[in-house]
Amino acid sequence: MDKNKQQLVILGVVIAIFIAVTAMAVLKPRAKKPEEAKTAPAAAAPAQKPVFQKERMTSSFKSWGRDPFAIGGGPAEAGAGPASLSGIFCDPGKSYCIIDGKVAKVGDQVSGYKILEITKDAVTVKSGDEIRTLRIGR
Repeated sequence: MDKNKQQLVILGVVIAIFIAVTAMAVLKPRAKKPEEAKTAPAAAAPAQKPVFQKERMTSSFKSWGRDPFAIGGGPAEAGAGPASLSGIFCDPGKSYCIIDGKVAKVGDQVSGYKILEITKDAVTVKSGDEIRTLRIGR
């Protein structure tokens, strides 16, 4: 056998071994994890999709509190925390305020708070039995 034929035979054997190993790795049945083995008989029950909840991430800088670039912060639930007063429009007889991005007047319910009074520098709100005075920027 000349040298070229010998190299072709060796190359063919190497390719055949590579194909066999790759096929065995792809077609190999995967072993069940212990959790799957225990729940295998209950597989007849309808499978429930896992519920993924976004976790609120905190910044590595403690003074910052919540990371402003984190995904999953979500809006606050009604009455879950202090309301944010961002504006007051005070006019005799017609006073409005902006609480948590919503425009409201005396008597309205916003973010779990009932608005009792609007003055030129503060808004008095009631949540349950608690009465608070909100000021812009605080």
